[in-house]
Amino acid sequence: MNNFIKGLLFGVGIGLLVAPMKGEEMRRLLKERATELRGYLPEDEQMNVYKQQISNRVSQTADNLKGYAQQASSTLQHTASNLKNIGQNAASDMRSTSEDVIDTSKDTLHSARNSFESNRDTTGY
Repeated sequence: MNNFIKGLLFGVGIGLLVAPMKGEEMRRLLKERATELRGYLPEDEQMNVYKQQISNRVSQTADNLKGYAQQASSTLQHTASNLKNIGQNAASDMRSTSEDVIDTSKDTLHSARNSFESNRDTTGY
């Protein structure tokens, strides 16, 4: 916006310089127009307020983003810990189940062998 206004002033100035007028009259008119246009521009104090507001807003947004990143990191660490615990519990359950299956298979084989030997002894085969 500032560059637009500067360009506008420059264009008006050039236009007035090439217009057929006396030098004194042209200078007076240029001075009046410049004074008029300065009234549309924000003062330095107002510009400083705008800059400070923008700076504060950017800083606040950066702080918010930092907080979001920390929350995401914390959530990710918590989720990873939960997954690790779930994996360890699953592995423990698989070990326990496989041991139970092995023990049951051994018992079944032992029982079947004893039954077979018992039948062989009684039938003679």
